[in-house]
Amino acid sequence: MLTWKRVFKTPPTVLTVVGMAKNVGKTVTMNYIQNMLYAENRVMGLTSIGRDGESFDALTNLKKPPVVVLPGTLVATAEKAIVDWAKWEHLQDTEVTTSMGKIVIVKAKENANVVLAGPSKNSQLRELWDSVKGWGADCMLIDGAFDRQSAADPAVSRQVILATGATLSRNLQELVNRTQARVEQLTLPKCEAKYQVLAQQYQEKAIFINESGNTKAALTTLLLSEKEWQKLLSEPRKVLILKGAIGEGLGEALVKAGNTPVVILDNGSKLFLPAATWRRLMLKGVQFYVRQPIELLGVTINPTFPGGEGLEPDTLLREMGEALHPIPVADIMREKLYA
Repeated sequence: MLTWKRVFKTPPTVLTVVGMAKNVGKTVTMNYIQNMLYAENRVMGLTSIGRDGESFDALTNLKKPPVVVLPGTLVATAEKAIVDWAKWEHLQDTEVTTSMGKIVIVKAKENANVVLAGPSKNSQLRELWDSVKGWGADCMLIDGAFDRQSAADPAVSRQVILATGATLSRNLQELVNRTQARVEQLTLPKCEAKYQVLAQQYQEKAIFINESGNTKAALTTLLLSEKEWQKLLSEPRKVLILKGAIGEGLGEALVKAGNTPVVILDNGSKLFLPAATWRRLMLKGVQFYVRQPIELLGVTINPTFPGGEGLEPDTLLREMGEALHPIPVADIMREKLYA
């Protein structure tokens, strides 16, 4: 069995497992990580960002693996998600509610399958971490829905593990390229302290720094069209300080802009740029920084494709490992680590 120390090195705190698509092995990764930490006698908390997952895949109708909780694990989930109460010790009702009712803190008496139905707000996740920590947890796993990368926000989760695989693409090079682009976005470096100060001084979502000084833009969203961003970038900009999610509109506008400003974001989870757009930005030399870096612990791969031909496992592990080095890459199902 792979061990936590061998694969990830850094001790666990609050970590999120995020999938790049459905069926890339996120739940398998969650279960394996639980076993890793259980072997080290860690007391784990477990929750999710919203509810991700059905018992059967909507496209293939194949049964999906359940989240299997080990004895002593603390779980924060909606009360209605608990089916067999005989397997659980009820510890606490919380003030956090979901579409499935209030969230409760329970403790597993034995091995048990569980549906994780957690909150949708980052502030509520932080509240639940305080609760499970109060019941003795020294780390917490968050099941991050593949389409909610806000779960990777370092304001909530200090660490991230990314799951990728053949359902994202059955073309090996495309899969590697798309995963590499996402890894680069999630691991952007921290900006200079002076930009941290500027971001705190202004409430606006966008601050433009020119030769002549600072300009504030009264924007309600950063998810503008390419043309809207082109207007805002028509004047030479040295630095853009942006608060919020960034979409393809800004990406395309930056590709075509006459100048190449430095872009400073909250963190890498706020970037919603396709790999092709990201590559063009990198070739142009656009520099991205963040105010809150994300600690990406590692990447897990799933070479299988439900109901069809997947990728050759050893080739995928080697190609992904070489592309993402020095970030650890593991094939959890086969218990292999790229080294």
